[in-house]
Formats: sequence, structure tokens, C-alpha cells
Amino acid sequence: MIKSMTGFGAHCVETEQARILVEAKSVNGRFLKLSWKGPGVLNRYEHELEPLVKEKLRRGSVNIHVFVEYKNPEDLVSVDENIAQAYKAVLDNLGLPLNSIPQLPGVIGGKARRELNPELLSAIKEALGGALVALVAMREREGEALAGVIEGLCKDILAERTAIGERTQEVITSYQVRLKDRLAQLLDGSGADLDESVVAREVAVMADRSDVTEEVDRLEAHVAQIHELVEKGEEVGRTLDFLAQEMLRESNTIGSKSGDVSLARHVITLKTAIERFKEQVANIE
Repeated sequence: MIKSMTGFGAHCVETEQARILVEAKSVNGRFLKLSWKGPGVLNRYEHELEPLVKEKLRRGSVNIHVFVEYKNPEDLVSVDENIAQAYKAVLDNLGLPLNSIPQLPGVIGGKARRELNPELLSAIKEALGGALVALVAMREREGEALAGVIEGLCKDILAERTAIGERTQEVITSYQVRLKDRLAQLLDGSGADLDESVVAREVAVMADRSDVTEEVDRLEAHVAQIHELVEKGEEVGRTLDFLAQEMLRESNTIGSKSGDVSLARHVITLKTAIERFKEQVANIE
């Protein structure tokens, strides 16, 4: 099953110490790019948390927000009594008031900002894991919907491919008829006969110049490969994007060989379908 790179997941875990909520949101991106938001202390533990994300996700720009709500005020602050006593000794020696000690640097600090105890870190990992499971589930649902869209676009591409192949033959036949009529008009009254070999040679040159057999065959082969990749799933986004570029190249070549108005319309419709396909697969992991 293919996966979208767009999704959202959240999970909450409660411990005796705190309530932890992790939200994970992802959008499309060429590679896996992680962005973290949360308590400053979280920076010290990203090396433990990032592998959990990389186990679940391969591509996309992922934003992870960690909310930690402590239940006990004592868990939020800490008092360094040694520093406080040192300040007291200095102030006493100078004869200064002691009421400023709590405001002095290092006396009162944020306990949670310096470290996470093992229980809290484990709870954050659990909440992150749950958020990632929900995120992946949403990406899979989005991927299933994308697969349906891609299937419809492939049908449109094949329909235009068939129409182009048929119209190319009609253009050659029409050119042959018009050429014969034109030559017959030019030779009328001259007494000269129409040389069929000249007509055949001119038609052959025109047919060779406008031949798109290779291009339409490659389009069909690309669509067949797309079906295989979508059925296979896993990480196929980059390959599908490459195939989209190849199909655009084929359609451009067909357009450059087209001198017929009706054929040009089919080429425009074909390129439109391929462009839509390219936009859709840009969001596949």
C-alpha cells in the first residue's frame, strides 16, 4: 500500500508526575526532515527520540510538538541550597539584606529544564509512539485515496495515448488523399499522368516525420510500471515522480511531431493528465 506524506496524529500519556501530549504532523518533502517543539530539555534527548520517528517514516517534513503538564509545582523548580548559603555568607559579611537571595543566579532554577527522569522520558517515548501510529494510519488512508486518483489519471493517459495513435494513422491517410487531389489538380490538362511512386515517397517521408509509435508505446510501458509500483506500495514516491517526468518528455516529443489540430488537442489533454499525475505523486512517500 502506498502512503501519503500528509497526516496528523496525537497521543496522550499520564503519569503520577505529569500529563504528556505529543502531536505529530507531516507534509510532503523530498527527504525526512524533523522539527521539534517542546520543553527546552527535550533538545538533550532528541538523539533518543529521532530513531523512533525514523522507524515509522521515510519521507516528509514532520513537525512534532511535545506538551508536558506537570501535576506538582515542586517538579517545576529546584533550590540549590549550597549556592544560597554561599550568597548568605557573602551578604552577611557585607552587611547587606538577605531578601534578594532568591533572585540571585543559580539559587532557584527549573528542575524540568535540566533533566528528565527515566519515568517521564519513557512516557514521552510512549506518547510519541502512539502519535506516530496515528500519523501513519492517516497517511495510509490518504495513500489509499491517492491510489484511486492515480488509477483514474492512468486511464485518462492511456485513453489519450490510444486516441493519439489512431489519429496519427488518420492524419497520414488524410494527407495521402489531399496530396493526390492536389497533384491531380496541378497535372490537370497537362497530359502528364500522376506518378504513384512520388505520392508514396512523399507520404512515407511525412509518416516518418510524424511517427510517434515509440513515444506512445513508452507511455503504455510507463503506465504499466506505475500500476506495478502502486500495487507494490512501500517507498515508491521518487520512482513515480521520475516516471511522471518521463511521460511529460514523451508527450512533448509527440507534440513536436504533431501538425494536426485534432492531434494537438489530444496532446494538450494528455499533458494535462500527466501534470495532474505529477502533482499527486509528489505527495507519496
